[in-house]
Amino acid sequence: MEKNKPTQDPSLKDLIKLAGYTQKSFAQALNTAYSTVRYYISGEKMPGVKIFADMCRLLDKSPKQVMAALGIDVSGIPDDQPSEE
Repeated sequence: MEKNKPTQDPSLKDLIKLAGYTQKSFAQALNTAYSTVRYYISGEKMPGVKIFADMCRLLDKSPKQVMAALGIDVSGIPDDQPSEE
């Protein structure tokens, strides 16, 4: 029997798959080792700012969405909105 869980943000593993990558091809696109991507997925390591920005671009997701996928608490961080000028 499955418990009713509150809606949860997709994991990094889910985002990688949804973007059409395998974990290995995602690592290649980031120009990093496959093991490094595995560490990001397991939460053992966090990417640096440049890799994080590249992840957002490759996954076509906002920084807030990728932070949530990495297991970072994003409560209180404003949603991404286009600037109004």
